[in-house]
Amino acid sequence: MRNLLISFILLFSLPAMAQIQTLKGRVIDSATQAGIAYTNIGVEGTFYGTASDAQGFFELKIPDEYKNEQLFFSAVGYQNQMLNISDLLKQDFHKIALVEQTYNIEDVDIAAQSRVLFRILKTAAKNIPANFHQGPLGVKFYYEEVSHPNNDSTGQRREAVVELYDETGYGSPSITDAFNKRNYQFSEVKKNFESYSIPSAKTGFDELLEMDIARLSNGILNEELLNNFDLKLENISPFNGDSVWIISYKTIKADLAHTGDYYATQLDGKIYISQNNYEILRNECVVESSRNHPHNRSLATERQDQSQVSYHYTAVYQQQNGKYFLSYLDCDKTYVDASNQQTTYSRKASALGFTTSPAIISGKDYFEDEAFVESFWNSFERPE
Repeated sequence: MRNLLISFILLFSLPAMAQIQTLKGRVIDSATQAGIAYTNIGVEGTFYGTASDAQGFFELKIPDEYKNEQLFFSAVGYQNQMLNISDLLKQDFHKIALVEQTYNIEDVDIAAQSRVLFRILKTAAKNIPANFHQGPLGVKFYYEEVSHPNNDSTGQRREAVVELYDETGYGSPSITDAFNKRNYQFSEVKKNFESYSIPSAKTGFDELLEMDIARLSNGILNEELLNNFDLKLENISPFNGDSVWIISYKTIKADLAHTGDYYATQLDGKIYISQNNYEILRNECVVESSRNHPHNRSLATERQDQSQVSYHYTAVYQQQNGKYFLSYLDCDKTYVDASNQQTTYSRKASALGFTTSPAIISGKDYFEDEAFVESFWNSFERPE
């Protein structure tokens, strides 16, 4: 009877086990064969995907529902590439070669194109209050932070559930309004280290939240700064029955106002804007900086706790009830610490829930020392 029961369980488990396949590979420069860091990789027409690491390697689990779709590869400074997932799954490992993006001035009127892109970005910024949810609103996030100090392969990992409260939402997008009207608290935490000091207790969530470009309406969405960006139309791509402008940009003035980073030396980005009503769907940036303050990249510091800084971040927006809200943020960062050792970390925030009737939250949890609740984490389902 026991053997029969086990056979019965296995029989009905096999289809579920076969539903997900893992795709592995490396994204490389077609000319130099060097790995391309932080390439965005996703299923066309969805927000499902991942990003390559600092050496270009990636791993993506493919649910059965996506096996007949296409996978896009998008990196700043390179032409996008689209491949059939069914073909990719036939091999264990892939090298995806991207071609550097070039523009022929004989074929494209750069000045005229810049004027058109200027108007698109200006309209997208102007339409944020109409296209996005206004306050009050609340978002529950799954937050994950993984750091590898001094090349420690084990590293430190913090997982948490974070409740975000935004009194005004996207009705008045600005840096000041976002700082004054958004609060958040850590309600559940699981980590493999103890928060005995200020650096270890620091959550880092606030710095990640500042990469919500639609809420802050800064950088490329600030009309007063637009003239200091080089703009190029990289592609017009189909998405959910609509078309999306993919606009690449590069600042010619790498300061705090243009980059959000006090010591930035370079910023390259891509922003995805729907042709339907100029909705902002996605923004991604690669930033180089001479150093960062350990608490926030926007702060000044004379210390060298983080120097030779390089990071990539992504913000993704999702529609619910006809309006958009922030559904995903990530940041992958590499720097040299005060002891001249390289450190890397990754921060991700994925929306678990959204409401327009949130509980009011006062204050921000810049630091946390929450107790671990084993029963919660044993039953918690992490987002893919």
